Amino acid sequence: MEPASKLRSIELLEQYFGIKHRRQNYYESAKEWLPLKSKVESIAVNFAKKRYAFCYDILFYDVTTLYFETFEEDDLRKNGFSKDNKSQQPQIVVGLMVTKDGFPISYEVFSGNTFEEHAIITVVKKFINKITIW
Repeated sequence: MEPASKLRSIELLEQYFGIKHRRQNYYESAKEWLPLKSKVESIAVNFAKKRYAFCYDILFYDVTTLYFETFEEDDLRKNGFSKDNKSQQPQIVVGLMVTKDGFPISYEVFSGNTFEEHAIITVVKKFINKITIW
């Protein structure tokens, strides 16, 4: 696994798998991937369990905020507590769960006005449901 930007991910697809994508196609099709999130997470975790010393006896979870260079809110981008001192700009809240080795196993995106503690409760509940399926 190699964490990367969207643009770098396109380059890695070609480098590792010979799959060629144009950047514009990538951005246009991104919305279609959202319904596949759970399935992709499950495939990635099952792949890791088979190929690596993978366990989730210890998990780490972190929440951060990502702000946008605009002052207009929408359904997801909302003003909220900003870790970047950008309280006047809309943001989203992102939570990431990883194994003790740093392997990402789940993430969630919340509206920018979501309180961190509410986000972690939601993520833990969803993870408990997922782990019984994996």
